[in-house]
Amino acid sequence: LLEGKLDDEDRERVAQASGGADLHGLASGLLTAIDPDEVEKAAIAATGGPVDALTEAQLEAAAEQLKDAACAPFDDPKVRQAFVMAFDNQKYIDVLLAKVAVPAAGLYPPGLPGYNTDLQGLPYDPEAARQLLAESKYGGPEGLPTVVFTTSGRGSDIDADVAAKAQMWQQNLGVTIVVENLEPDKYYDLISQGYHGQIISGGWCADYPDPENFADVLFHSGAEMNRGHYSNAALDAILEEARIETDVQKRIQLYQQAEQIIVNDAPALFVSHSLGFILVKPHIQNYVFTPIDIPLERYLWIDAGKLK
Repeated sequence: LLEGKLDDEDRERVAQASGGADLHGLASGLLTAIDPDEVEKAAIAATGGPVDALTEAQLEAAAEQLKDAACAPFDDPKVRQAFVMAFDNQKYIDVLLAKVAVPAAGLYPPGLPGYNTDLQGLPYDPEAARQLLAESKYGGPEGLPTVVFTTSGRGSDIDADVAAKAQMWQQNLGVTIVVENLEPDKYYDLISQGYHGQIISGGWCADYPDPENFADVLFHSGAEMNRGHYSNAALDAILEEARIETDVQKRIQLYQQAEQIIVNDAPALFVSHSLGFILVKPHIQNYVFTPIDIPLERYLWIDAGKLK
């Protein structure tokens, strides 16, 4: 994933960031591509001294919620699965995010307790996606109602992120997406009031590093943040059991089981997990780059022998 050279603007940003600071974070959205070796070279060139570039996946998930149950056409799980399998998230990350993200097979990000490397995500398979759409109660793209993708924006502008998804669904499923922009300052209020189409953009950053903060908060039938109105009695039962389970290993197994149900039922299209980057001078010792912000300053010390 971490490929690609830095352009001149990237080098300038790295130079500014690495200045005289011992530790300095780099926002991934500011860089067109990340290669740790290239970042280190740019920082060394700017400061004349050694710098380590560290990379860590953050406890964040980006997804599109496919509103189901109460709203056609995503009341049919085959339609939801078709939309997920018609989206190439690796190509999306390579092109739109300049490879600066981790593809998401499911809900839990790397580093989160319960993250499952054996999770069976729905694959990118346009042919199978078209077959699922044909098998749905809508009989194919011609039987679908108008599908509206509600996003934050102004006027008739369509963000590249939304355009990329809409283009894939058009090419792979023959479904034309109508994009609805809501004023950015009113977007979340309107979404919370239910004013949106069948597809809405979303992202989630852990409040605390626990799978409950993802699965239960976002996909339990009674959850306030379950904006797609997804409901699955079997999933609810597992999540409720996990809430009171005191055996850590069994609890994690329950949350992994819950994630697999969510992935299979496809109430959301899981897109990516963000990456974080930080420049660290070698004389800083005991620094650990964690996937969620934790104050670690009290554990740090300076190795005077490495000062330059």
